[in-house]
Amino acid sequence: MAARKSQKKLSARDLEAVYQALDRAQAIIEFDLEGKVLSANENFLRTFGYSADEVLGQHHRMFCDPAYAASPEYAKFWDELRDGLLRAAEFRRIAKNGKAVWLRASYNPVLDDEGNTVRVIKFATDVTAEKLQNAEYEGKITAIDRVQAVIEFELDGTVIAANDNFLRIFGYSLDEVVGQHHRMFCEPGFAESPEYAQLWQRLARGEYESGEFKRVSKDGREIWLQASYNPILDADGEPLKIVKFASDITLDVEKRSLALLEMSTPVTKIWDGVLFAPIVGIVDSKRSVDIMNKALESIADTRASTLLLDIGGVAVVDTAVANHLIKIARAAVLMGCRTIISGISPSIAQTIAELGIDLGSIQTTSTIEAALRDSISRGAG
Repeated sequence: MAARKSQKKLSARDLEAVYQALDRAQAIIEFDLEGKVLSANENFLRTFGYSADEVLGQHHRMFCDPAYAASPEYAKFWDELRDGLLRAAEFRRIAKNGKAVWLRASYNPVLDDEGNTVRVIKFATDVTAEKLQNAEYEGKITAIDRVQAVIEFELDGTVIAANDNFLRIFGYSLDEVVGQHHRMFCEPGFAESPEYAQLWQRLARGEYESGEFKRVSKDGREIWLQASYNPILDADGEPLKIVKFASDITLDVEKRSLALLEMSTPVTKIWDGVLFAPIVGIVDSKRSVDIMNKALESIADTRASTLLLDIGGVAVVDTAVANHLIKIARAAVLMGCRTIISGISPSIAQTIAELGIDLGSIQTTSTIEAALRDSISRGAG
């Protein structure tokens, strides 16, 4: 019997200790069943800017927007508390200075031994700063969503969501892209390349990627995006998903490409018997004929024995471009002029090898310097 009494006393002390701990950490206020304030702790008073004398005996509605306090919803709120129903949520309230205060709170009906509600205790945490920060974030996201193409992916590249701007650019509906892989927006050759696989490996590790990207629309049109792939991390800092923000720069790229396409390629004598032609931009059939004509004219005028074609500034090297370059080189050879193609980067070399393009006897080098040394040494010999 004594042990039971001791246990009851200990439980009471424990409850008091718990309440004191809550009192230090949370805003606490007590109400009678009509909603009038019975007590409020320092945290609550400080949060709302009142003194104890200003709130004791006043109704809870003093902390509410007047329109809400006069609503049927508010009356129902107190009816449910009187009936013993707990209410927990985030609540918008008003401080003494008229500013909004957001509380993450619970209204807890206190019951007597017969199960009747005798009063209501509210435990609350001020989350106003968090709420304002979230509102700012949401505002920024909304602003981005209005002006940019946005698409979200799983870490493996599967589409989770896409906004209207993205769908409009590519000509798809949302149902057509959700659940599909990112490769649906890429050229088949690129989507099957090691470079593409490495892109998603880097993103899955949480690495950021940005730049200009060539993609393909539903109807097969070439789309250029200025975009960033942004890994989103969870609370532990682990990659959770990928969000891509993009702007359609297709027109800008086309204008830039046209400007490069129309650039004349100078063919310059840089050494006795050596001509140099730096090629920048896009090489199509029309431009290759122009380069060829200038090269052949210069060979005839200078009686050059070597033509250096530098392709370090060529935007894309594919089968068509390689064939254009081969035609220029072969035409020069027919005039007795050896041709060296410089500016062969590792990626260009890999592309040419993968495409199975045969350059024949045409000599290639990675740099202009290497081509010059070869030309000069041969001339000196």
